[in-house]
Formats: sequence, C-alpha cells, structure tokens
Amino acid sequence: MTAKSANCHLICGEDDFQVALEARELIERLVPAENRMFGLEIVDGRVNSLDECLACLDKCMEALLMDGLFGSEKLVWLREPAFLANDRLARSEALKAPLHALTTLIKAGLPEGQHLMVTTARIHRASALFKAFSAAGEVRDFGSNLKSRECERRARQFLDRWLPTLELTMDEPVRQQFLARAGYDSRQIASELEKLRCYRGAAGKVAPEDIEAIVSGGGVNEIWNFIDAFGRRNLAELIRQLRQLLAQSEHPIRLANSLESRVNDLLPIREALDRQWAIPDSYAGLRWNPLPTEIDAWLTARDPDFRKMHTFRLKNLVAQAAGWTVRELRVARHHLVQMREKLVSSSLPQEWLLEVCLIEALGGVRKARRSRAAAG
Repeated sequence: MTAKSANCHLICGEDDFQVALEARELIERLVPAENRMFGLEIVDGRVNSLDECLACLDKCMEALLMDGLFGSEKLVWLREPAFLANDRLARSEALKAPLHALTTLIKAGLPEGQHLMVTTARIHRASALFKAFSAAGEVRDFGSNLKSRECERRARQFLDRWLPTLELTMDEPVRQQFLARAGYDSRQIASELEKLRCYRGAAGKVAPEDIEAIVSGGGVNEIWNFIDAFGRRNLAELIRQLRQLLAQSEHPIRLANSLESRVNDLLPIREALDRQWAIPDSYAGLRWNPLPTEIDAWLTARDPDFRKMHTFRLKNLVAQAAGWTVRELRVARHHLVQMREKLVSSSLPQEWLLEVCLIEALGGVRKARRSRAAAG
C-alpha cells in the first residue's frame, strides 16, 4: 500500500473562504515569502477549452518533474482546474491519459523537494484523482453537501479557529447565540466577528448584549432554511422560519424578494425537465441533452447559467423543482408578487400579511392540483 505523502495536498469544496484560507496557510508554511519568486509556481486551471486544459496539465506535470532553482524546494499550485469543475471537459477522452499520468505520479510520490497543491470547488469524490490524494496525500474537504449537524460542527470548528486571531473569547451560551444569528457560513462568521471586534474596540470576552447589538439577525444559513422550506412546500417549517427571522429583525421585503427569486430559479429547471432538455443526475444535478441553438443561447445569457452552477445548489433546486409543475409555480409567483405589493401599500401588520400570503401561495397550489385532478 502506498504510504501517505506530506507533499500532495487537495483542498476542495464549495466553501471558497475556507479553501482560500487553507491554501494561503499552506503556502506560508511551505514557501517563505522571500523564496516565492522561484519556490511557488501557480498553474491557473481556470480555462475554457479542451486545448487549454491539456496545456494546463502539461504545464503542471512539467513543473512537478523539474527541480526547483538551485535545488530548493518548490510548491506547484494547480488552481481551480476546469477539467474538475466542468462536466463536459471532465468526460473528454483526450484528458484521460494526462489525468492518469498525474494520478499515477501522486500515488507513486513526487520527486524529493516537490510539493503539489490542488484547489477546486468541485471534484467527484469517487474519481481516481480524489482517491489518489486520499490514499497517498492529504485531503481537506470543505464541501457543502452536509447535514445540519455536520454544518454546525464545522462552523464551531471555524469559530474556534477564528476567535483567537481577533483576541476574542466566548463562553458556550454566547457561542450558541452567535451562531444562531450569524449562521454557519465561514465567510459570514469571519465578517461578523470582525464587526464584533470593531464594536468592542478591544480584545476580551464577548457578552450576550454585544451579540444583540451588532451581529446581523437572520444569518445566511437561516434565510436559506426559510427559502428551502418554501421550495420543499413545507408550510409548517416555512411559518416557523418566518417567525424566527422576523423576531431577528429581518426585513419583510427582503424575505418576499428571496422567495420570488427562488420561484424564478425553479421555473426554468421545471421547464427543462418537462421538455427533456435535461434529466436529473445524482452527481451533477442535471445531465443536459443536446439543446436547440436558441435554448443554449438563452441559458448562456441567463444569470445564473444552471450548467455552471455549483453541484450542491443545483441538486437542491432540482429536488425542489420535482415537487412542482410549471403552472403551480406560476400560481405561487402571482401570490408572491401580490404579497410584495401589499407589504408596501397596506396598513395591515406585515407579519400577518406575510403569513396569510404564504398560506395562499401554497394553498393556491393545492387548489390548482385539485382542479387538475377533477378535470382528469
């Protein structure tokens, strides 16, 4: 069995903040600042064509097999290789041989004094390259396809890591209070801690009133739970999340806009499935069939282009779209537009308006289904 190597590092996952942080720390550990002109070689994998991918792999292999200047150690950084993030490129026959060569080199071990770091948002966990890093190197995986408990555990680990850098401390109840408001996204946690440090003006122990005063209510994780509850058509959870967000001073108009945006994401996915432009895929979210020119142009111009979306987010949207029809989504959007207008113009309490309009949106869906069943 191949022994683990200290010179092959894969840093992956959709949490780009932690990926970038880990990459920076690894560079600082392996390559002193004064040696980076010759001791750090960056191979930029953010390319678009097959030929560019092949050139990128050739450059990476050449760098790994060439000694550092004056025999010094060298770190080769393969940064965001497109052939790992782009399904079309990943399936190319022309890439199989050079990818196999890189995988074989990792398994066999790099030449003495050479280090390889690969950073990527996406990589198939069952791929030969990922398995090679797992078996013979080091993998730091910051993927987002995690259960709620795992997300919380990772957020706590990041919080423990970031607090000392700002000379702050928190006892356990304050940690829970902070995460409940800031959410589990590492970039959001770092941002809110910076705000706390500036607000306090000094190092020390964070108090509950500090959290109440400065940490933004309705963290990223929580508002996404609210949006996902709507996408899953879970009315009880939707109302529970709504009340929690309003209690944390989340703006009602923002909540209404976020739900309308989710419907606008689900509609084209539902239509793509209905028209068989794409079919659900357990790994990529969607597997696209050959498209008419005008549809391809429309998707390319769309923001976001679903074909370039992170796998985890796309799989989540596809699963939600599967529970709707196009007509049902249009009915729901109509109610959401009305809700936003009423929030601006009506004198009624906004919480009451939100709850009633959301019930109508999902209730309207149920009525549409009953009408269709009766017609059938």
